[in-house]
Amino acid sequence: MGPVSRHEECDAQKESWEKAIVAAVSTGRKLESSMLTFWPKSRAASVLSAILSTPLLFACAGSDSFAAGPPASPAEGRSSSGTRPDDLIAYVVNQNSDDVAVIDLATRELIARIPVGRNPHEIAVSPDGSRVYTSDQEGGTISVIDTMTLHVVDRWPGGASPHGLAATKDGQSLLVTNGPRSSVLAIDTQTGRIVREIPAERDAHMVLLGHDGSRAYVTNPGDGSLTILDTASLEHLETVRMSTGAEGLAVSPDGQWVYVANRGTDDVFVVDVATSRVTDRIPVHREPIRIAFSPDSSTAFVSQISGQQILAIDTARRQVVGVLTAGDGPVGIEVSPAGDTLYAANIFSGDVSVLDIATGELIASIPAGSGPDGIVLLPKPAGES
Repeated sequence: MGPVSRHEECDAQKESWEKAIVAAVSTGRKLESSMLTFWPKSRAASVLSAILSTPLLFACAGSDSFAAGPPASPAEGRSSSGTRPDDLIAYVVNQNSDDVAVIDLATRELIARIPVGRNPHEIAVSPDGSRVYTSDQEGGTISVIDTMTLHVVDRWPGGASPHGLAATKDGQSLLVTNGPRSSVLAIDTQTGRIVREIPAERDAHMVLLGHDGSRAYVTNPGDGSLTILDTASLEHLETVRMSTGAEGLAVSPDGQWVYVANRGTDDVFVVDVATSRVTDRIPVHREPIRIAFSPDSSTAFVSQISGQQILAIDTARRQVVGVLTAGDGPVGIEVSPAGDTLYAANIFSGDVSVLDIATGELIASIPAGSGPDGIVLLPKPAGES
């Protein structure tokens, strides 16, 4: 007989794990940290309560990138998995201190703090990377930051309680959700003027472009729907009904799926881009709020504001396969271009968690400010080391 493969080892452990999990649900005891959420959907609901008390890492997740095992001591300039810090800049909005923290992710140091409008929530980048936009919710403005000078160079009217932001692919328009008006504003980025108000659904909240930029997707937590807009005509195309609390969303890099986090019903809806139809509903733990994909679309990461958990969903099997532990109240999350590191803005602990995806290790916690929420990553400007 040849050597036993990783998948064969996992199959051999399934039955004993499932028995232990069922026992944990009935007795309330904690599970061993090596156990995985490794069940068909029909069993998932019955074991989720056990998962909530389990500090899971990635074990037998069906992918060698989710390796289990105790973390080694980090070497200088590396995580325990051997990955080097990313040569990137993180921009993080701080709701309570009305500013944007600019963090060098290679050195993990704060390099600037940029004052913006009142109560900023979300952040977006122009297609050429020269501008960063923040939605200043209580101030009713959009702050425009020059990424070379790290200064606010303009401030535009943002309507009623601006929140979600997305720049169109040509950079000519900035889409801004206005929850109280259940609409999306289109702002001309050359003039800073509102050129159109597009009807959405109740409490329009987040907005994100599709893979090719021709469509924009808007979540509406008030009635649990997803609005689809045409970014060329700036017109409403259709509405996809889901469940109350639809909030965070992400489009898979392969352009096939939109994942929507439903904070009210503790699940993630999967929408087929080609048909605009819901094809699946994945139960998660509690209060999912934002989503980010791995570059190869194989994994969707879901932050949960209640607690410290970020879940990993296997997009082929449509089930949770692991948990990362961040700071308190992870909200905005981003995956590095290499796909090996996850960054989480933690609204309650006031920091950014740097997490090694392969090992589940918390590499670093970087102070960000008061109430960090939205986060974006940009390459360092040319000439900087």
